[in-house]
Amino acid sequence: MRTRRPRQPVRRERPIRTGRADHPLLLTPSIALRVAVLVGIAVVLVAVILFRLWFLQILSAGRYVDQANDNRLRSVEIVAPRGAIVDRDGKVIVENRPGLAIGIRPMDVSEEDFEAVTERLAKVLGMRVKKIRRELEEYGGYPYDLVILKEDVSRKVVGRILERKDLFPGVEVQRNYLRSYPEGDLAAQLLGHLGEISAEQLKQPAYRRYAAGDVIGQGGVEASYDRWLRGRDGVAKIEVDAYGRPKGSDPVGGRLPESGDTLVTTLDADVQETAEKALRYGIDLAHANHDWAANGAAAVVLDVRNGEVLAMASYPSFDPEVYVGGLSPKDWAKLRKPSANNPIVHKAFQGLYAPGSTYKVIDAVAALEEGVISPYTRFYCNGRFPPTGELGKTHWNCWLEGGHGRDNVTEALSESCDVFFYNVGYAFYKRPGSELAEWSVRLGLGRPTGLDIPGEAEGLVPTPEWRQEYFTTEIDKIWKPGNSILMAIGQGDLQVSPLQLAVAYAAIANGGTIVEPHLALKTLSPQGKVTRKFAFEPRRTVEISSGTLQQVRKGLRMAATVGTSAAVFAGYPVDVAGKTGTAEVYGKGDYAWYASYAPYDDPKYAVVVMIEQGGHGGAVAAPAARMIYDALFDLDTGLSTGATGTD
Repeated sequence: MRTRRPRQPVRRERPIRTGRADHPLLLTPSIALRVAVLVGIAVVLVAVILFRLWFLQILSAGRYVDQANDNRLRSVEIVAPRGAIVDRDGKVIVENRPGLAIGIRPMDVSEEDFEAVTERLAKVLGMRVKKIRRELEEYGGYPYDLVILKEDVSRKVVGRILERKDLFPGVEVQRNYLRSYPEGDLAAQLLGHLGEISAEQLKQPAYRRYAAGDVIGQGGVEASYDRWLRGRDGVAKIEVDAYGRPKGSDPVGGRLPESGDTLVTTLDADVQETAEKALRYGIDLAHANHDWAANGAAAVVLDVRNGEVLAMASYPSFDPEVYVGGLSPKDWAKLRKPSANNPIVHKAFQGLYAPGSTYKVIDAVAALEEGVISPYTRFYCNGRFPPTGELGKTHWNCWLEGGHGRDNVTEALSESCDVFFYNVGYAFYKRPGSELAEWSVRLGLGRPTGLDIPGEAEGLVPTPEWRQEYFTTEIDKIWKPGNSILMAIGQGDLQVSPLQLAVAYAAIANGGTIVEPHLALKTLSPQGKVTRKFAFEPRRTVEISSGTLQQVRKGLRMAATVGTSAAVFAGYPVDVAGKTGTAEVYGKGDYAWYASYAPYDDPKYAVVVMIEQGGHGGAVAAPAARMIYDALFDLDTGLSTGATGTD
């Protein structure tokens, strides 16, 4: 018989009574721990809540008050007056005038009203609906920004919008400043214009501090010196109701605008005006000589000592007012018409041309410095090169059919003898390397001069290596004798700007210093104090022997007294040293040049004039240059009709 083992009692954790029944129960250790944890968590939560309340109500109270105020205040931008642009003597070239602009604040236009509002606005403003919608959709700023759609709006148009404000929710009128040009089209291409910053510009490092919707300088000095001209816009705080409508007309806070600085340029307004007149006079002379295709021109006046640009003219020009308030498609079409001959392009630093015989000066410097010729070297000119059949049936003619006889380098410069320089070019061809090209680059050709406004053309100084890279056929890749011969008289593939040529002549005048041409002198605060002086150091100095400089300068002076420009400058009150040029251009009339400096013994200014398809340099470009010298030296020598039958 099996005996049953007694069952062990199950141990349970429960309160234990001790002593009398009315005494409290004793908790087990595990339950006490749980209670302690729960109490600790509760204490922490309460502490966090109390800390948060303290942080919000005490530490952050000011910030949240400001945010609350922002919910009832609207920021309205107050456009700062842009700084003026003046000439070296303080004559105003660009200033401001008050204007009105129309814009939309996207956040104030509901989706259901968007199409109707933009359609109404397009009719009132005379704009295309698609353009308005595209500008609003592509705007990269905040929805509470005012997106300007049209500037320089008439008061009549503004009145129509304000009279029916309920039909134009989100549309606002902004008072702003617009550019004004008291001197008309003077230096128009140099000044540039204003326009809204583009998406591409916003990505550039130079515009990292700008925002979408900012109006900035576009081209010319307006772009280069925008940071000084633009000033700092102000902000007016306007109290609004729950619907965003102003509750009063007076602002309740904000920041006053700060006017931009005045930019003082190197330009002399009187010389600039004369240079522009001189170009028109040169074209008139060309027409009088039956060169009817003459329709473009450029002039540069450069201080040979420091690179200051006193004048830089280009013809044809345009009225800069067309850009005020935005360039219309109609005006743009006029400017781009082929018959208009690119008025928005400044031909002095953006145009490239064969320099013709004005290049012979650089040819002479290179030949003398490299020992290709000496001051005593003479070549015989009978009107053609070569006089024998050394180069087969190919030959090149001198501009003077009967020839110049036996010339040295100074006489060849004076008479602009092509055959002399054909011989020099052929001598360079037979030598190793590209010495003539190297000297051209040293003296400022084939690279930008460093002008302090955007858009400068680089130019081209051809070399055998360039032909190898540029041309595709094997015959075109070969550097032939004719390439060196034509380059020696400024023809062939050589391409320079009038400004580059002025820098080269300035170096010959000043002894070899390659100046950096520039248009900025200093900036002035609204109170008239100088805030910045701009310094432009010489780019480099080219070592040219005094003997070479003496020979070349003598040749240029002889050219103005007994040579190709003597009809214009012989007996002139100021001693001018200059070289004429007549450049042949395939399919067009000859381009007329005159490159010079003065005074001869104490050089101050280099003057270069180019007339497109104007014929001979001595006939049209030199007389235009004389007009400019009159303005520079405060003379009144009358108009010259130019030389005939010269280069």
